[in-house]
Amino acid sequence: MWLGAQNGWLYVHSAVGNWKKCLHSIKLKDSVLSLVHVKGRVLVALADGTLAIFHRSEDGQWDLSNYHLMDLGRPHHSIRCMAVVHDKVWCGYKNKIHVIQPKSMQIEKSFDAHPRRESQVRQLAWIGDGVWVSIRLDSTLRLYHAHTHQHLQDVDIEPYVSKMLGTGKLGFSFVRITALLIGGNRLWVGTGNGVIISIPLTETVVLHRGQLLGLRANKVSPTSSGGVIHVYGDDGSEKSTGSFIPYCSMAQAQLCFHGHRDAVKFFVSVPGNVLATLNGSVLDSPSEGQGSTAPQETEAQSVHNVLVLSGGEGYIDFRIGDGEDDETEEGDSGGPSQVKPALCKNERSHIIVWQVSYIPE
Repeated sequence: MWLGAQNGWLYVHSAVGNWKKCLHSIKLKDSVLSLVHVKGRVLVALADGTLAIFHRSEDGQWDLSNYHLMDLGRPHHSIRCMAVVHDKVWCGYKNKIHVIQPKSMQIEKSFDAHPRRESQVRQLAWIGDGVWVSIRLDSTLRLYHAHTHQHLQDVDIEPYVSKMLGTGKLGFSFVRITALLIGGNRLWVGTGNGVIISIPLTETVVLHRGQLLGLRANKVSPTSSGGVIHVYGDDGSEKSTGSFIPYCSMAQAQLCFHGHRDAVKFFVSVPGNVLATLNGSVLDSPSEGQGSTAPQETEAQSVHNVLVLSGGEGYIDFRIGDGEDDETEEGDSGGPSQVKPALCKNERSHIIVWQVSYIPE
């Protein structure tokens, strides 16, 4: 377990046992903003626009004293996010994305993720041959091809949120994306308003005018700009991780009425199945089919369950609103005597958990 601190310290703890004991630590020259691991390399993004790249020593232990430092630009621009994409690492730096080759420790490709130079890439989410990108203070998601880096799709969530909740629920604040995750074959989007949207990923998207945007991912697909996508999946292996472009259609999007009072800070996805015993739940159907025919058994075994957790300040049911949730929190607080003033409740952090059942691509 690697931990990066705002004061520049980097800590390594065991994930097997004796977790409290720090195995290694080192002081870096600025705040640690992001950490990723890919094929024996750990890349650490710093607030001064540099990347610290760590590797193991000959005895197999992580060598924190001997690391490589890559400079992505001038010191006053931070590396806001990173994502492993196949065997490379995408770094969000200003309005650009730098594609890093971890072994050679070189910038393989750089391209603009947004035309405005003052914009900042804020989140990255990768699956198959697509990478979803969000921009700071923006409500539009942008999809890029993992190999060609071609811009494939734009999805603006602001009209959807305003239509579902109405502008009154959002107050005077605009919709901006603050958290992003791909989990359970869905794109999870968290906003600065505390709203959480789950969008199924699909191989086909039809535009409102009937124009076809995406075909099956292992074929040539026309795009809205008329370009051609060359995809690296084999025709005979549709389950390959590189044969799926994760298009999104807001027509199938789902907005959760359970949200946070303030911005959604993060998402985490873990394997889990906590609702399997719930009577009448759809999640029961895999276990019910195990005692019957062989095809049902095969189908049951292919169903995966994941838990998606969102973290943020406060909790709100958007169906009720801000003023009527005192009663719902009494049970959580242990009784009416422990209910705190509204200001304190707004400051308390919450984690909301969803269970998603899906059949992997």
